[in-house]
Amino acid sequence: MMRSGLWSICFVPALTALLFADMDRSLAAGAEQNVRNTIIAASGTAAPVGGNYSPFFINVSLNARHEVAFDAFVIGPSPTTGVFVGDGKTTSTIALGVNPDPAAPSFGFVSVPFITPNGVVVFDVNETDIFRSDGQKIVPLVRDGDPAPGGGTVSPRLGTRAVNNHGVIAYLAGVNGSTATQAILRTDGTQTVAIARDDTAPPTGGRFTALFEPAMNNRGQVAFKAEMSGGTADNGIFRGEGGHLTPVFVTNQIVPDSVIIQDCGTPAINAYGQVVAQCLVMNSAISSGLFVGDGTTVIPIALQGQTAPTGGIYSTFVGTTRLNDRGEVAFGALFEDGATGIFRRTGEQTTTIASTGMSAPGTTGMFQSFGDDIRFRNDGAVAFVGTLAIGVGGVDASNNLGIWIGTSAEDLQLVVRTGEVIGGKVLASLPFREFGGQQFDMNENSVVWVGGFQSGAKAVVLSRDDENDEADDRE
Repeated sequence: MMRSGLWSICFVPALTALLFADMDRSLAAGAEQNVRNTIIAASGTAAPVGGNYSPFFINVSLNARHEVAFDAFVIGPSPTTGVFVGDGKTTSTIALGVNPDPAAPSFGFVSVPFITPNGVVVFDVNETDIFRSDGQKIVPLVRDGDPAPGGGTVSPRLGTRAVNNHGVIAYLAGVNGSTATQAILRTDGTQTVAIARDDTAPPTGGRFTALFEPAMNNRGQVAFKAEMSGGTADNGIFRGEGGHLTPVFVTNQIVPDSVIIQDCGTPAINAYGQVVAQCLVMNSAISSGLFVGDGTTVIPIALQGQTAPTGGIYSTFVGTTRLNDRGEVAFGALFEDGATGIFRRTGEQTTTIASTGMSAPGTTGMFQSFGDDIRFRNDGAVAFVGTLAIGVGGVDASNNLGIWIGTSAEDLQLVVRTGEVIGGKVLASLPFREFGGQQFDMNENSVVWVGGFQSGAKAVVLSRDDENDEADDRE
């Protein structure tokens, strides 16, 4: 999920323009891959609408065509927020908060873009409305006050929308003027469908008392967490397409290993309707676990107290859990001894991607910790931001952050590392913690990220695997 950023800052001093350029580099001495780093946008450089980009890039989104959608604050005669799309060669303006062209629309505040495989961009307006652009025409998907299916009007909740590759959205909204106060809705801009309303009974009986942000797949199936009262369960995760709801995990549900579900966190859903979530459990020696369910079968992925492939004991599960269309799960874990790790579960096998104390490929250092977010492809590759232990292998505070990608510890590759020179500037920071935005994304052979430089500049950078790019070009 992407969230609107720290836009309370209305003005920052203009920076001296930075002349960024592409730079090729080997991942590491003897590495099999080369990575090309392309600057998509950089603070202090000209935006396509005039003025310069400020250092505030909050959200990025990447599609298979290597097109990057990003939001930015532009400094100039008419300071404005903007949503843009760039590929390193050209940058186009999708929408502006304040448009200098009086004949063009001004939205007030634009943010949180998502770009589909065919280049359609979905973005937020004024943190209440959601619009979609195909590059030629901008249309509203939902606006505050629109009619709600089943009665009343909607007030979309900030930061709760999900978007699929068809540009369809699912979102949580308050409902006004009706017996309902909350609803989860799905719309393509033409038809809006109620997935759940709190004035309709859940499958477990009683009534919904709280609904939470949804996840959605490309088939339009929506998974969401809810709280209930008066029925057989107080908490649950459900899947729906409009009409019937399927319980996936609910309070008092008995799952394999005689574990009883108590409550679950935010779900993720794949193309086949499988759902993954971290759940608290009761009446067991364990307290929590990761589970995949489809409404019929539940599969435990990892349980607190189990031994990880590295030998550590899972204490809890941290960061973002991802589920791909092959039913594989990528997750982060904290061990009882304080170490952390990233793992991939395939069928009955759990594979280590990286863990504290492990040698970090492409460096002479070793891993210390891992960022909040991970990215996961259908081929099993996991991308993550990690820190290196300072004082080991020549690592210091200037070069202890990096991005790696791989399907296991054996094929893990370094993508980029602080201390490197990109376009004549020394990289100083990478998106390790989530501070209200998505600053890290991945496609089949590229990673896009927001980085900080020693000069104080920020940039949106696309790191591409040259070998795979050449293969793509030959096809």
